[in-house]
Amino acid sequence: MQAENTTRASAHDPSPDAPPRFGFIGGDPSVDLANTVDWWPPTVETDRLHSYDDLLDWSEQAGLIDRDHAETLRREASIRVEDAERVFRRAYALRERFRRVFVAAASGESQDPKAIEGITTEARRAAAHSRLVHRGEDFRWALDEADHARLDWPVWALARAALALLTSESLRYVRECANDDCQWMFIDRSRNHSRRWCDMAVCGNRAKARRNYARQKTRHRGEAD
Repeated sequence: MQAENTTRASAHDPSPDAPPRFGFIGGDPSVDLANTVDWWPPTVETDRLHSYDDLLDWSEQAGLIDRDHAETLRREASIRVEDAERVFRRAYALRERFRRVFVAAASGESQDPKAIEGITTEARRAAAHSRLVHRGEDFRWALDEADHARLDWPVWALARAALALLTSESLRYVRECANDDCQWMFIDRSRNHSRRWCDMAVCGNRAKARRNYARQKTRHRGEAD
């Protein structure tokens, strides 16, 4: 089974030879970050994040930063290579903590205190670099624009997203794909909360095809008898 799962990345890609790409079906950036691994624990083949540059690409596609901001951070990372690597390792660790918390929430298992403490640490760092912003008639708690060029920004943004999700009603609707060959997660916002697949066009259709094949095989066996 494990040997089969090392090629799991092809399940969401157009072809087994397609370059890694990111999927955004989770319904929240923190869930989508957990979905940058195709099979846990991550390996080189199943992991879609390998560097700080990858983290920036993902963050831009996730809407956490815009293109100009990504380029600013990319230039900073090219100068402060070791610092960028340390930030990436923090994001890497945060991703695993997200995964642990979400799996426990989806399955009803006990939460891992170490995972919660790790998220808390990053959320505190993010809060220390946030401020109350007043625009028009509204206030919002946002990351401080004065820290725009800080390499930590994507990690802070992720910690804030996770904190918002974990303290909301949406947490009870976090699910893991029903496809046994998939470990992607999502927030089930369907009307009756009956969503089973991360992506109906991928995992849902594959499950349907397997069921049809099994029925046909059973029917043919009966006709042969």
